[in-house]
Amino acid sequence: MPADSGNSGNIGTRSLQVADNVLCSLFEHARPNVQEISALASDRKGFGLALILLGFIRTGRSLLPLATLDLSDFSLSARKLKLLLTSLSSGPGVVETLRCGPHVCQQASLPVLLDFLQGVKAGGTEGVPSIFLKTLQLAKCDLGEAAVVIFHHLPRSLEHLDLSGNRLRRASTESLGTSLSFGWLPNLLSLDLTDNPLGPSGVRAFARGLSSSPQSLPLQSLKLARTKAKAEGVEALAEALKAKKTTSLQTLDLAENEMRPAGLKHLASAVNAEALPHLKVLVVKKNELANVTDAEKDYAPISELLTTNALKELEEFDLSDNRLFDEGVGEIGDEGEAWDEADGEEAEDGGGSNGESGGVQNSLLESVDEIGGEGVDEDGDGDKDGGGSDGQVKGGSVIPSAAAFAVPGRFPKLRRFDLGSTAYMASGQLATFATALGVEGAPSLQELVIPFGGSEENPNPEGVAALATALSSGHLSELRGLEIDEREDMTGEAFAGLCRSLATGKVSLLQSLDLRMYYDDAEEGVVALAEGIQGQRLSSLESLRLGLSNVKGFAVSGLGLAFGCGGCPGLQKLCLVWEEEGDEGVGGLAEGLGGGRLSVLRDLSLSVVCGVGGEGEGEWAGEGCKALGEVLSTGKVPSLRTVRMDWLCNHSFRCLCEGLSRGRVDPPFLFDINFLGESFPSADVGVSRFAEVIRAGKLSGLRSFKYDSVPSRLSRGGWRMFGEALSHADALLDSLEELRILFQTEGANAAFFEGLSRGTGRLPALHTVHCAHDCTIRTQGAQSLSALVSGGGVPSLKDLKVNLRGIGQEGMQAFAAALSSPHVSALRKLDVTFRGDQPSPAVAEVGMFSQALSSGHLRRLEELRVGGLWVIEEVRALCVGLGSGRLSSLHTLHFCNCSLGVQGGMALSEVLVAEKFPSLTILKAGVMGLTDEGVRALAEGWMSRNPPPLQDLHLGYNGLTSTVVHPLLKLLGSQRMPSLESMKLCGNVQIDSRSKSLLIDAFPETVNFTLDFT
Repeated sequence: MPADSGNSGNIGTRSLQVADNVLCSLFEHARPNVQEISALASDRKGFGLALILLGFIRTGRSLLPLATLDLSDFSLSARKLKLLLTSLSSGPGVVETLRCGPHVCQQASLPVLLDFLQGVKAGGTEGVPSIFLKTLQLAKCDLGEAAVVIFHHLPRSLEHLDLSGNRLRRASTESLGTSLSFGWLPNLLSLDLTDNPLGPSGVRAFARGLSSSPQSLPLQSLKLARTKAKAEGVEALAEALKAKKTTSLQTLDLAENEMRPAGLKHLASAVNAEALPHLKVLVVKKNELANVTDAEKDYAPISELLTTNALKELEEFDLSDNRLFDEGVGEIGDEGEAWDEADGEEAEDGGGSNGESGGVQNSLLESVDEIGGEGVDEDGDGDKDGGGSDGQVKGGSVIPSAAAFAVPGRFPKLRRFDLGSTAYMASGQLATFATALGVEGAPSLQELVIPFGGSEENPNPEGVAALATALSSGHLSELRGLEIDEREDMTGEAFAGLCRSLATGKVSLLQSLDLRMYYDDAEEGVVALAEGIQGQRLSSLESLRLGLSNVKGFAVSGLGLAFGCGGCPGLQKLCLVWEEEGDEGVGGLAEGLGGGRLSVLRDLSLSVVCGVGGEGEGEWAGEGCKALGEVLSTGKVPSLRTVRMDWLCNHSFRCLCEGLSRGRVDPPFLFDINFLGESFPSADVGVSRFAEVIRAGKLSGLRSFKYDSVPSRLSRGGWRMFGEALSHADALLDSLEELRILFQTEGANAAFFEGLSRGTGRLPALHTVHCAHDCTIRTQGAQSLSALVSGGGVPSLKDLKVNLRGIGQEGMQAFAAALSSPHVSALRKLDVTFRGDQPSPAVAEVGMFSQALSSGHLRRLEELRVGGLWVIEEVRALCVGLGSGRLSSLHTLHFCNCSLGVQGGMALSEVLVAEKFPSLTILKAGVMGLTDEGVRALAEGWMSRNPPPLQDLHLGYNGLTSTVVHPLLKLLGSQRMPSLESMKLCGNVQIDSRSKSLLIDAFPETVNFTLDFT
């Protein structure tokens, strides 16, 4: 027996060795990367295999690299998290980057994470090397004040820390500041605090830590975008920067902080104090930099920043969404009336069509030569900054000149300059700026964004012409990206000159081009652009967006054919917007796409209005549209992955569908269609052919469908037919994700859902259904939608928006049944409207809806928007469902177009408590007629019961008076709502100035009276 036992032991050992060798071979053959290993570790089914794999790595039996561990999707128990983290090997190159998700940083898992960080901080024991953690990513982990504890456990090896989107407040930044001031993070290179409601006090606390560090910090990147810093916070940061403990900073992001001129003044002062000598990236977008108030401007701080000589290393400057250059420099009178700055005479020469700007251009060039350069006292004030020539005095404030950016030697390394989005640039400002760019010694930009501007009544094309000259000069030869928003001073002649300058080959490195021309004839410019592409003078283009108004088809056709000549071999994204008579342009594009020379084109977006209209529409052949459909469906562009089309649902679309029917559009090629609403008699002709293609299974790649037409152009029969096609068994629409049916009639909505419920096919990927904007889905539509949902036809539905006005008890019973079905468990967003202008109350219907809220099948619902409650009985009926406690995941509750009143406020105060809504962070109850007593009821309710963890409370436009100030002060002062970041009280005009001041002075970082209609 002993001998037999020994043999059994040897056999078992050999078996283990064999298994071990087999696993080693499998791991080495598969060689999973860090993403795959992280996915295994985060999944219940793969967790065991992940532990085995980590064991092999730890013991050296596998040499797979594991420099990064991504636990952003980890949702297992704290015990398994501990097993995972203790299974990690040690030594250099192992888990240098750790990415965490909310689950890892909450509740029972947090102590496990802290133990791990503490072990890393303490280092190895008995000579065993420890993990050398360099990057810790805690973005969107909902840390809150838990961050205070985490900061105490951060290892000294940490170089990059991402804390964005974590609800951090002053207590957190005080703790972080302490870590910095005591030198506990001596190697920190980048810190991201974006999207945290720090407020001025939080930024101030952090700034104290920066300035009191015992030695200089190696910090290179600091991101404080959207931290509610305001002027006071920026002032504190600027003073900390002046301590010069952070002179290594290369990136500073202060976007969207409402710093206004008062804050910018301090930032400019820090810059001029040479506190940021190595700064390469400065982001101050959307900060109201020139607006003291909506009616008062102060240009002095921005002028000071623009005339500094202390940003010699700056490479990227983002000033977008700030109206800084909306007033012309050297312009008198109406926009577009150009004047010679030298002698005050109005210029008559508007420039030729060759991109040169003529007389005014020459005078502007002379003005640029006079702009102060380094070391020249151009303004006579003895400071040698030349600042006096960088703007124009108006009302005691210097209007800044955009040309200040291009002064030789001022920003010599500037490569990316963004003035776009909602900003505005006057024609004169563009002219001086563009002229300055063409001067020897101006920065050689790589990316440039020019905003909207000019005047449609008196278009002055000098700015566009000056830009064309600059592009032709060769001084912008390094340009990689150019975006010019639609400008009212972009005349046809100026556009032609601009396109000719792009086609000269002087900007041959251009990779991204975005041009929009909607105010004049564009043919000449499009032809010039096509010639440049065909001549391979724009051969580096990877992304092209061209937006045009009505244009002759031959021009677009030529552009399309140019693509087929191989002039843009690296083009990956193409977006074209145009209108034409007929479809010659469409046909040319089809031929170019089908030429086989766009081998890497992945994304195609087309917004096209074409056709002949009128009586000849039905006889029109539409060969160009047919050709485009055929090219897309027959694999002529095999690299394509997404196509988006905005198209009129007329005869031209029928022709497009005819071409699509000649082949197939299958995944991974995905197709998005948005039907445009225009003045054509009927959409049935286009939709019927579209439905046939879908029913035949030839459009299985359809991902998104949107129909937005006012008035509706599709009959009830057409909608029913289309709905049937989508759910047809042969359609195979497994990739369909979104359906948006907007601004249709009640009958159309009902018919669509009726058709959709008739089919036997499933829509497994459909996650968004919006059928709203005033018109109800009717009783029949509600019943059909219920059948679709309850039957498991849309198992992935996450976002549902419908109007239930007037559907009656029969319709609501069906709708509530759907919401009470286990097939609705994926729903995360629900938007319902009950009455609108319907005179009769819907108490019974709301009651049925409440029963659905109480069913438990909506326990994962995150956002609920309810509209059309007009009597207190309806509000109380809703509160029954809200008070059920079965909506524990709800984080947003929005009332819209309701009348809550005093009694409504009282009813809500009883159910909106932490016990029933442990996740509720946003409550929008603006324009609800709450009045003082309704808000008082809410406040008193939260004083006696634990309120939900609200972060954003919107009480605007509720007819509140100064009487409401005392209960609000009492509530806010009680600290019963410690998570509250914003209380919006805008639009309550009867709250007097003194009462507003009381609230704002007591809670400056919470109370907000700024206009907000969201």
